[in-house]
Amino acid sequence: MRIFILIFCLALIGCKQDPPTAESKKPAESNLLEGLDEANNLVKENPNDAHAYFHRANVFYDHDGFQEAEDDVKKAIELDSNKVEYYHLLADLHLDNFKSMNALGTMIKTVKKFPNSTQSKLKLSEFYFILKKYEQSIQTAGSILEEDPQNAEAYFMIGMNFRESGDTSKSINSFQAAIENDPELVDAWLILGSMHESKNDKLALSYYDGALAVQPDNLIALHSKAYFLQNNGEISKALEIYKQIMLKDRNYTDAPLNAGILYLELDSFKMAYDHFNILTNNVPESPFGYFYRGVANEALGNPENAKEDYETALRLKPDYAKAQNALDNIGVEQ
Repeated sequence: MRIFILIFCLALIGCKQDPPTAESKKPAESNLLEGLDEANNLVKENPNDAHAYFHRANVFYDHDGFQEAEDDVKKAIELDSNKVEYYHLLADLHLDNFKSMNALGTMIKTVKKFPNSTQSKLKLSEFYFILKKYEQSIQTAGSILEEDPQNAEAYFMIGMNFRESGDTSKSINSFQAAIENDPELVDAWLILGSMHESKNDKLALSYYDGALAVQPDNLIALHSKAYFLQNNGEISKALEIYKQIMLKDRNYTDAPLNAGILYLELDSFKMAYDHFNILTNNVPESPFGYFYRGVANEALGNPENAKEDYETALRLKPDYAKAQNALDNIGVEQ
């Protein structure tokens, strides 16, 4: 579910994607042209088919063509006003195009038109949450539970709202109800782990393990568990998990970064250097990899190499105070 992913990223770790390079754009542009040609042909061959316009709207949406997608989905609704998914797409388009009140209005109208659509009520609750209308979001999710007392996603939404409102106890209870009704709701396991960890409660580990029982390869769950372990003195176990993450995704920057920092703390400077080197090789645009590799180089007695690393970190992030301070105090003639 598109919005649930957005909510979870904002709530837990602040998801961030690196901007695409010129090389990475080429396949996407090629895929767009290919997909758009197919969608255009479908519309041309079926000018009165609502689904053809809906399909093309999704192609545009997937490539950030918001206005074109909006035009097409409105045409689809004009041809067939009884498909709830058309209205959902229109609402998503408004939201992603910074028309938040239009998005909310669309979902309010959708719930009125399709009163038996649980997914529409969930999406409306999500939109209320995004717009910080917590009471309305809780009420909307609560209306789902009146009809379906075991709806895990409704409990999840209520938990999100209580969490943002500062009611930790009710939030935990709601997320707990979510996983009791759907043990495969990984996001709820992870948020419960995060909330318990913030209270220094070692129950956090059991929730991270619960998430991994559902999705053993989930990188966020692995990272969360490793971070919990390193903060609770289980350094070797944390390092082993970071190693697993690096094997699964070479671009997951926090794994070699955190592992390298742990090796610095253990005075294992060569191992630290190796991990920061992995980071700079895999993600050469990361200033943190160069800064910490500079720290490792200094510890290994290589000040000239350290100086070069600090300078590279500053080129990538000119306001990087730690790198500037390290460069100013390295003791190498500049």
